[in-house]
Amino acid sequence: MIPTHHPCVLRWAIDIERWHPSDEEFASVLSLLPRPERDAATRYKHFIDRKRATVSRVLVRAAILRALSHSNARRGEEAIKMEDLDVRRTRGAKPFYAGVVDAGVDAPNFNFNVSHEGNYVVLASETHACVGVDVAAPGAVRIGNGARERDVEALLRTFGATLTEREIEAIRVKTALEGERIGEDYFRRHWSLKEAMVKAIGVGLAMDLRRCEFAIDESTSTARVKIDGRERDDWGFYMQAFPPIAKGDEVRGDTHWITVSRGPIGDIVDANGEFLRASFTQREFNADEWRRVLSAPSPPFELLTVGDLIPSEHRDAFEDAGGVLY
Repeated sequence: MIPTHHPCVLRWAIDIERWHPSDEEFASVLSLLPRPERDAATRYKHFIDRKRATVSRVLVRAAILRALSHSNARRGEEAIKMEDLDVRRTRGAKPFYAGVVDAGVDAPNFNFNVSHEGNYVVLASETHACVGVDVAAPGAVRIGNGARERDVEALLRTFGATLTEREIEAIRVKTALEGERIGEDYFRRHWSLKEAMVKAIGVGLAMDLRRCEFAIDESTSTARVKIDGRERDDWGFYMQAFPPIAKGDEVRGDTHWITVSRGPIGDIVDANGEFLRASFTQREFNADEWRRVLSAPSPPFELLTVGDLIPSEHRDAFEDAGGVLY
């Protein structure tokens, strides 16, 4: 039986704009990562990008520790340290845990994905399907405070090569009916859907995004996909506005869209097979099982703080450096 919400099905978001660490606090968080990841996270010129990269990597390791806390394989063993986790990446840059997560028959395929843009760093994990996640920030947030958002036609001129003719027409119709802000919002939802799909299978933007065409169901915040012109009902897509929007409320200027995709293991592109071997114990599902996988609720994203990610053995040092745990 596939549970409606296994504890290893995670939806985490960090508001990076609300974290203003001192040099000491930032160093404390960086120390949770092994040296190569620290170097990768700090190579960026702008501090906001260093924050995003650092939190993204710590978020991954916190999710793995959560999964391992439910692991039968490690029952009775000493807890593994965050910095010692064997985190690797596919050739397409999708992160995965190279160790064993045995969280029982209800969670045979623990895998995860991360994304960061604008104000948020987000993570989604799944226990059966391959998972992708993408967060798309509004133009004014992405470009910078006070910047004027590009109009929809400008976006279509810049990114039109990634959209199908039907998607472009749908965005134009939406803009004509509801205005530029809603049109820009609708464009970002399409972009986020494409990113979430290609990130799930591990190819990133190496794939021609026009191969996948999306039809959004606004009443359910889900979408259907055609790949190479063929309907693919073995994929599921779930969109959430963040910060959440109450039903009937208007889209705000700070609204980000987070998209989670669930896809079949057979679509994964894994050059050397490490990701598949490490993450997927069960690769075959019958039609009824797969329908249950796709129809299982995608839980809402939970807003965490950086302090929530700190392992117990590092909390004193984090607080001594000026960090706030809760």
